[in-house]
Amino acid sequence: MVKQRVSMADVAEVAQVSKMTVSRVLNHKPGVSDDMRQRILEAAGQLGYMPQPHALTDSVSLIALLIPNDPTLYLGEVLRGISGAAEQLNCGLMLYTQNLFNHAVHPDNILSPLRTGLVDGMVMIVPRNYEEIMESPRRYELPFVIVDHRSQAPNEASVTATNRKGMLEATRYLLALGHRRIGFITGRMDIACSHDRLQGYKDGLNEVGLPYDMELVLDGDYLQASGFQQSKNLLEMENRPTALLVSNDLMAYGALEAARVLGLTIGQDVSIIGFDDIFLSSQTYPPLTTVRQPLMEMGEVALDMLVDLIQGRRVLDLRRELPTELIVRETTGRVPE
Repeated sequence: MVKQRVSMADVAEVAQVSKMTVSRVLNHKPGVSDDMRQRILEAAGQLGYMPQPHALTDSVSLIALLIPNDPTLYLGEVLRGISGAAEQLNCGLMLYTQNLFNHAVHPDNILSPLRTGLVDGMVMIVPRNYEEIMESPRRYELPFVIVDHRSQAPNEASVTATNRKGMLEATRYLLALGHRRIGFITGRMDIACSHDRLQGYKDGLNEVGLPYDMELVLDGDYLQASGFQQSKNLLEMENRPTALLVSNDLMAYGALEAARVLGLTIGQDVSIIGFDDIFLSSQTYPPLTTVRQPLMEMGEVALDMLVDLIQGRRVLDLRRELPTELIVRETTGRVPE
């Protein structure tokens, strides 16, 4: 039996990075941290990787890219990863936007160009009305990858982050600071990552024997206005929470504003943690403690997986989950006396 040659995808899987990142390291290009570079080189050595000439030169004519009509920096980071990977893989991108607030638009109206056969595959970022949207690529047998949402079908490709673990680590951190009354603002509950983040919060409470109090959990929609309103609702409670876990950074900015409006000192009277670590989160006042998602890499991995699917190459794992990291800044502190 002939031993199968080790590919960049194999190295990427072991090192838990994108194939684009592996390519940069093995081709001695900048833009990769020393720790990640070392991890990739160790994985390549462990697997016995040998360079494959023209491994990334196959071209794909056109990729459809479906994004929500939601102008956030979260999307910008994912799109940077997708466009960078598309450039390296000689792919063109065709952009489709989906209005988050117009439920009357039928998915076929959004995706009608798929029927022309112009595109070879599709990347979708947190699509609304997921099952309806998926009717089109399934019907036309179009390869696709979903970003930040998981299909229930095991043979459908997706790229997410460790949402549950990331929120668990954030909850553990607040508990270690002495907080026991912790409010939580969810994201849109029609996508899997929102459920995973809520479950991470529940896991953290359960670890220390705290009950899950539904009064402390309010629904958000990933937009700043809902973060403001729901945080204000929590912080105006008679027995208000001493800390807030917010399911994305944009809503966390609303939480910061709500705390200021109520005259609370952030990091002392109330601690606030977001999720994503988009660029502005290090520039807020005070700088936001948050859970970092590898957003750019998620985009790279999604495009890379899609090209493999289109070209019939082996995909080691159709459900990639990239690691998150808690970034501690100044919006968190010990529970007030």
